[in-house]
Amino acid sequence: MSDGAGLFDLPEFGHQEELLSLDPVARQFDSTVELPVARVLPDLPLAHMDRLFDYEIPEKYADVKVGARVRVVIGSREVDGFIVERRESTTMQRLRPIKRVVSNIGVLTAEVLTLCREIARRQACPVASAIRLAIPQRHARAEKEFLEFPPPEQADLRIPDSSAWDRYIGGTEFVSEFRAGRRPSAIVQLRARDRARDLLPYLIAQARTANKSALVVVPTPVMARSLAADIAQLLGEQVAVMMSDDDHASRYQTFLGVLTGRSKIVVGTRSAAWAPAQNLGLVALLDDHHSALREKRAPYAHAREVLAIRAAQSECSFVQFGFGPSPQGAHMVFRGQAQWITPAPSQHRSGVPHILSANDFRTEGLDLARMPSSVFSVTRSGLERGPVLFTVPRAGYIPMLACQQCREIASCSECEGLLAIPQPDAAPACTRCAQVYRDYRCQHCGDSRLRAVRIGSQRTAQEIGRAFKGTPIHIAGVAQTRGEIDASARIVVATPGTAPYVPGGYAAGIVLDSGYLLRSTNLESDVQFLRTITHVAAQIRPRASGGTLLIVGDVPTELINALHAWDMAGWAEHTLAERQVIGLPPAAVWVEVKGAADSVRDYLGIVRSVARERGYEPNERDVDALLTGGAHDVIPGMAVLGPNRDGNDVVVYLRYAQEERVDKTAIIYEALRILAARHMAPGLRVVVDPAI
Repeated sequence: MSDGAGLFDLPEFGHQEELLSLDPVARQFDSTVELPVARVLPDLPLAHMDRLFDYEIPEKYADVKVGARVRVVIGSREVDGFIVERRESTTMQRLRPIKRVVSNIGVLTAEVLTLCREIARRQACPVASAIRLAIPQRHARAEKEFLEFPPPEQADLRIPDSSAWDRYIGGTEFVSEFRAGRRPSAIVQLRARDRARDLLPYLIAQARTANKSALVVVPTPVMARSLAADIAQLLGEQVAVMMSDDDHASRYQTFLGVLTGRSKIVVGTRSAAWAPAQNLGLVALLDDHHSALREKRAPYAHAREVLAIRAAQSECSFVQFGFGPSPQGAHMVFRGQAQWITPAPSQHRSGVPHILSANDFRTEGLDLARMPSSVFSVTRSGLERGPVLFTVPRAGYIPMLACQQCREIASCSECEGLLAIPQPDAAPACTRCAQVYRDYRCQHCGDSRLRAVRIGSQRTAQEIGRAFKGTPIHIAGVAQTRGEIDASARIVVATPGTAPYVPGGYAAGIVLDSGYLLRSTNLESDVQFLRTITHVAAQIRPRASGGTLLIVGDVPTELINALHAWDMAGWAEHTLAERQVIGLPPAAVWVEVKGAADSVRDYLGIVRSVARERGYEPNERDVDALLTGGAHDVIPGMAVLGPNRDGNDVVVYLRYAQEERVDKTAIIYEALRILAARHMAPGLRVVVDPAI
């Protein structure tokens, strides 16, 4: 089907739905088993299979629990599934029996199922896709060992001091409300001298005092282990650490510990947002703009949204901590879902290092501009008091090259991968296929000379070493453990987020090539820049102790001013207001539709047909007329933007207001289910809330 216009005249969608909407008659199922009909959700993340199937519970499985993992037959296939309900009646004439009970532990709780359904509805994907994130695969030996092992005895809970909250505007009042059980939620902008571990343990202790559990999500495994150890030491209670990169047996045993209530405090990476914690009193999120917090596969949900929905469903508090700005957090405040908790000016200004900017835009990219004289003066001064931190965007030696003559980026003639120099005196090599180019010739102009486009941490350390001979230089990278170093005079070269911890902080810091942190077409590039710099600033000693942070590169003045003010809440609110005017996230919902041109055209046609059946009056222009660039309403309140090309595929975006998310996303998903059921548009990809 290549002519999308014909879809608008197809009456069968509407008329068939009217005929099929008659409710089937339920009948009592005759069996000796009590509640013999199992409603099973199959583990099939396919849109057209996103429903419950009825199965007979044989007498040998009469005691199977709701939430148990079972094996059933669909068509000619055996698949895993979960029992979500047991009942006496069914609308089916004949029922197949459950093939096997894989485990009689109710791993799918009612709360987690409700969460999965809500996320699936929000993200336009099958419920099974969310359940796959929520429930790890069974490990029989780990399960047996867990059931045989007695639950550990709980130690007496220790309540830490709450005075750290007094340094924040609204902090004391927030703590009082939380202690009183009123379930307040907050977006906390941290002081440069504070960490979440200074504020969070008190809230967890209060939740545990009320016999409730607490769930904390952080971006990385290193952060999870470190925070869990701190909380356990402060509170004296066992902390479950949930991470998707744990081995299968450990992960499943940790999951069972949380499921059965043995573990009441859970700390983990984004997969922990789905943990089946019992009787939640608190959910918390750290560093919400870290890329690791967004799911890379369906349902493509961000941990922030998962936790916010859990807080609403469980009627518990949601608290988010971070140094950088969060327009999404500002949107929660705007909608009344949370309140700001910000540092009192008198409490945090002295804790921020002296922030300087060395802007020299005329010769950006040359070695002299990359390290102006201010870099050496700040480094020299800092070394007199302790270690100095250099932050660069990329690891390696020279991670990107270009032709000296025509300035075209140097790429591999075999696979189009970028060329890089991996180490001193090495020949350029492809970063994708590893092809070595000892006699490079530019594909555009034929010149053999290369220039560095980006300088990595190793080359930076080499350049600095020439200027500061005899000074120890430590290179930190993404493949190394972050660790800790002493406060002796040395130079540390690191990429963002990999710098080792120094007690008391670094004496000075220099961010080189900071303009590269902004060279992205992503909507969140400014947010990510401020997030990166604030995290670096938090590692530098306060201004009162002589701490200095120098930012070198092409950075807009308004971002430097935001760092000077350290008012990330105000910056986030301003950014949100700008996005509301032009319909950008989080003020509006964006949906990416990607696939072959005919598939995209067919999909938009079915979206309009489904919308018509739901009472909308679609734009009757031909689909091809809508796909002429710019923004055009495909149905009232839903605009289509595009198309753009991505290789052989076409990419368009659908946009609608957050207030209409429920209705409009339901239309998008119903159209996707129709395509899947009719085996139309293979390869079409629909992603709600993509990175734009």
